[in-house]
Amino acid sequence: MKTLFRSFLVSMLKESFFLLSFYNTYYYVKNKKKFWKEINRRKAMSIFEYKELVKPIPFCPIETIKDSNFYGQAYALKQYAGVDKFDWSIEHGLYVDDYVPMAARCKTTKRIMTFSDIRVKGLESVHKPVVSIGPYIHYAECMVDHEEMELLKRELGRTLLFFPTHTCCEGGLEYKVHSMIDELLKFKKQHGFDTVIVNMYYLDEYKKGVGDLYAKAGFKVTTAGHQLDINFLNRLKTIISLADYTCSNSIGTHTGYCIYLNKPHLIINPAQTLDEVEPLWHDLWKAFESNSPQAQIKQQILSHKYWGFDCVKSKEEMRSLLLNNK
Repeated sequence: MKTLFRSFLVSMLKESFFLLSFYNTYYYVKNKKKFWKEINRRKAMSIFEYKELVKPIPFCPIETIKDSNFYGQAYALKQYAGVDKFDWSIEHGLYVDDYVPMAARCKTTKRIMTFSDIRVKGLESVHKPVVSIGPYIHYAECMVDHEEMELLKRELGRTLLFFPTHTCCEGGLEYKVHSMIDELLKFKKQHGFDTVIVNMYYLDEYKKGVGDLYAKAGFKVTTAGHQLDINFLNRLKTIISLADYTCSNSIGTHTGYCIYLNKPHLIINPAQTLDEVEPLWHDLWKAFESNSPQAQIKQQILSHKYWGFDCVKSKEEMRSLLLNNK
């Protein structure tokens, strides 16, 4: 009953500019000081202080569309373009079909940014402006300078970065952590890595404390942070930039981000068998379950297709999009 009532309220907000404006103003005024204090505190933290970085952050809607306050994407785009205006909805996650989320059809969603041209076609039924901008990670900035990055790399040595599949969210997959740890230890030894970094999704760590299991196995644990942290995408770029090689046990947004940043990526000990994977995802899973030369070519082709590598905007183009809102 509570879930239905909550869904009804969310729907009301997304269909009314007046209610959305009132809602945003209330939470902005209420939480502004606490929000910025927390953002600045976390910005100064090491990326390995994962226990602190996953803690809740007060909701302070900087952007009009609620979803555009998530994962630091709007913040990164504004910083990149040198503007403080953002009136777009941003798609989160990777879609390989023409599924249209409810939020995309809502009245307060006036225009949408997404990864690729193929996804733009998938959203044609919403009859709203939709623009492909390529992998969002392009627009993020590392949170450490070149000198500090090189120092960290020397300390870590040859580094393997692992992205566990999300479990505490809609569409999440369950997997056996101890089995995954054994596989990572074996992979580390076989390929001569000095360090394994595990990048935890904030809910998996905050609700389940899964990061502790990886830490006890001798891995370094990190996180891009809470979804309301405006530095989420910047921190994620920093984490990926530290790696020599990346892996996961499922396909996700991170997959294309790693390829875009020239970090090889492989699925190991997959959370699903190919028979359990939706048919439209088969090509991606098969391509990333192998690191053969042929598979790497296929990975590049699919990453360009679904993450829109050819759709990246220049600073001037992004500035024009954000200021003109057309």
